[in-house]
Amino acid sequence: MTPKQLVFMDIDGTLVDEQQHISAFTKQTIRQFSDQARFYVATGRMYASAKIIADEIGAGIIASNGSIFDAGTRQIKTLGAAALKQIVTVLQQHPLNAFFFTDHQVFYTGALPSYFQHSDHNRIASPNPHDYIKVPSLPALLDHSAEIINGIIIAEDQVAELNAINQQFAAMPAAFVVSSSQPNNIELIPQHSGKASAIKAIQTATGIDRHHTFVFGDGDNDVDMFGVADYAVAMGNATPAVQVRAQYVTGTNEQDGIALFLLAHLPAEKGSINHG
Repeated sequence: MTPKQLVFMDIDGTLVDEQQHISAFTKQTIRQFSDQARFYVATGRMYASAKIIADEIGAGIIASNGSIFDAGTRQIKTLGAAALKQIVTVLQQHPLNAFFFTDHQVFYTGALPSYFQHSDHNRIASPNPHDYIKVPSLPALLDHSAEIINGIIIAEDQVAELNAINQQFAAMPAAFVVSSSQPNNIELIPQHSGKASAIKAIQTATGIDRHHTFVFGDGDNDVDMFGVADYAVAMGNATPAVQVRAQYVTGTNEQDGIALFLLAHLPAEKGSINHG
């Protein structure tokens, strides 16, 4: 059967739980609909990390907030030297943790938090220890401008610093896009990029339009997806600001929200399954 629907799912806070697991029920539901829908993860994670999760459910990949994705062939956009130079200039004034990514490597200058260290369990970045490259200074990142796809600035308890950085970025000529998946971060992606842009490219490549597209997300960086799908679904754990932008709200990531919504809105062409 040729798939007639597209389903795009954010990973963290949407598809996986706090332990980075996809529930057995959600996996089973995705398998149930695999003949009639093409499934993709759509995440801010780097490609190598996204692939670990995608491979569990046989899904396609949108990674780095839409800067790298599969649409027949792999499409990649990079931040570029001009954008990276602007970012480095601002970061030199604000000593916060920042990380920059290729499709499989992590460049960093400060301390590497435990959740970014190589591990088959945390799955946030690469499981390969050789993919973590410490650069001697922020300006040294410019040597990698041809390969860096996106970046993220993280500050757990320094909201004022994040706000100051955002204000400086807003005052600059636009050379990149600023987004956020959580209040404690600023995500940096190439201009003319984003999850919605990647989804539109996949819709064109597959011939499946927005009327047959489902998107699921919980963060600010998922909101742009809501504008390119008739089934725009916020998770129950999403903030009110995200939920109000969606057409639907489902259960939380801990309550199999994706699976329950698909069972309610996709026709069951195989045997029914039981939750619990």
